[in-house]
Amino acid sequence: MEQKTEEKLTPEVLETFLTHLSDRGCSHISLQEYRRTLNGLYEYLSEEKIITAQSGLLWRQWLEEQEFSTRTINTRVSVWNSLMRYLGHRDWQVSTFSNIEDVQPELTRNEYLRLLSTAKQLGQEKTYLLIKTLGGVGLRLQELPQLTAAAVRQGRVRLERQNGVSARILWIPAILQKELMSYMEQKGITEGPIFVTAGGRPMDRSNVGRCIRSISRDARVSAEKVNPRCLWKMYQSTQEGIQANITVLMEQAYERLLEQEQLTVGWE
Repeated sequence: MEQKTEEKLTPEVLETFLTHLSDRGCSHISLQEYRRTLNGLYEYLSEEKIITAQSGLLWRQWLEEQEFSTRTINTRVSVWNSLMRYLGHRDWQVSTFSNIEDVQPELTRNEYLRLLSTAKQLGQEKTYLLIKTLGGVGLRLQELPQLTAAAVRQGRVRLERQNGVSARILWIPAILQKELMSYMEQKGITEGPIFVTAGGRPMDRSNVGRCIRSISRDARVSAEKVNPRCLWKMYQSTQEGIQANITVLMEQAYERLLEQEQLTVGWE
């Protein structure tokens, strides 16, 4: 039988795979992690949702570029490998990293607020806005140049991958949009990236890191926590906490609805 050279991933295929894992005794928590990872993989793929022998390696490289920790990348690659084994493509599996880095320190919400407060007190508006953008919108460092004057005016950032396929759209909170608009007006920015160097070039990793770390001491926040990755992780953690609370509220509301209906049409 001729080996397939490509495979189309569909929601049905992924659901069948998750059912397979459940039937094999995979725990509810593990299934949730699998689902999150598979959703991320599905979103990463181009519109055709086609995978080949090279897709796993390309995805791993993309995860590295997004500055995910080694531990997180290994976890996601393991999910990919499990999926490939299920689909009969063991030769499409990807190796994980053998050296696991130390756990990345986490920036708390209070520390984030101290950074903003310190930047404001020091009159460092650019630093303030960088921290608020990276920690409040969900932008990755490499996506920062896509935050343009046009995007701020529209109130959303349309993020594109290198192949031109739209990856996602991020909404800019109204409060931050107002502050960015004011900054643009002060600096005379009418087009192009918002955050640029004195020479007009988009700020790179070293520029951004140096800028936001400059206030860590005054803010009494460990310098190792003041970086784009920790800001992004804090944003993600905040979002997950809010979503968890919403889920609980929805479940409680549904329970109350059922109780009210029970009073009317319950058997007893």
